[in-house]
Amino acid sequence: MASFVELTYFSNRISSLPLDGYPFFNTYFKSLAKLLQVLFWSLFVVWPLVFPPQPRPHRPPSGKPPEPSYMVALNLMAVLFFYLNTKILIPKVLEKRGIGVYLVTVASSVLVMFLISVGLRSQSLESDLTNVRFMLGTIFPVLFIFSLSTTYQILNDFHRKQQSEKERENERLKSELSFLRSQISPHFLFNILNSIVSLARFKPESVEPATIQLAELMRYMLYESDEAKVPIDQEVSYLKSYIDLQTLRLGKKVQVGFNTGSINGNHSIEPMLLIPFVENAFKHGIGMIHQPTISVQLSIEEDILYFLVKNKVSMQPDDPKDHRSGIGLKNVERRLNLLYPQHELNIVESEGWYEVQLTLKFS
Repeated sequence: MASFVELTYFSNRISSLPLDGYPFFNTYFKSLAKLLQVLFWSLFVVWPLVFPPQPRPHRPPSGKPPEPSYMVALNLMAVLFFYLNTKILIPKVLEKRGIGVYLVTVASSVLVMFLISVGLRSQSLESDLTNVRFMLGTIFPVLFIFSLSTTYQILNDFHRKQQSEKERENERLKSELSFLRSQISPHFLFNILNSIVSLARFKPESVEPATIQLAELMRYMLYESDEAKVPIDQEVSYLKSYIDLQTLRLGKKVQVGFNTGSINGNHSIEPMLLIPFVENAFKHGIGMIHQPTISVQLSIEEDILYFLVKNKVSMQPDDPKDHRSGIGLKNVERRLNLLYPQHELNIVESEGWYEVQLTLKFS
């Protein structure tokens, strides 16, 4: 009997698998779970007909085995009581009206089943209804079913609560990531517009190609960054477009290097995850600095991304910053913690260089 309960429980686990993105498989597994339950319980009910109890040698007439029809009726009542307890008594009586009303209802149900069982057994057997073995043989299966159904429902409720908590946590993380992205995009766009304003003042002939470059960047921001993951080569192209735009603005004032190894397009990454580090290098690496230099290196080895951004920094004290300074870095660090908990991020500043080292494994 316990094996049937375990199979029923695990069939329910199958039906609750998170397959929302695959409606065919979701429907298939739920139908399979229901079919398994019907097959399990059907086999349990008809078992005495397939394998009827055999009389034991030297057994007294009063102790002859029960008729298969009686055993089938008893098993059917057990199944009904199982679902009565799991579908009605526990969720609608215990959880809403308290344990006192629940115990009274269960005791009444057990008594009714016991009386029905006694009536069926008395018709099936010519035995003394006051016999202790007969009484125990009648009431024990009912109590056994009650304990199994209660255990099953406790496990099922526990699993359902875990699933619910996991779904709430996923929704919270999605909302937080959406909020972080909504902060990054306007912040990034604000800095790009400032760059184009500088071009309009000092290099008006470069405004048109810069605007075209900006259109490419905005196209990526609007149409690609809403995806959960994007191919790594698209993210690399986005980085290159940003660096080209900054190089167009700065000209030969800043030495810029962007090196990438072999990029496998099969890898995917969270969109706009790397750009804040590059943006930060251009923001703080081109001020009052002798021979400003910015270096960006990206490589992939055995499903591991290595990203390095270096820029010279001024040895002078930092200028006062407003409350918006550093929004991009703070957001990307939070996104890394949410999406890539196994990542390694090291930020070092020494001997006039600011260096960001990021290592993460593609999931």
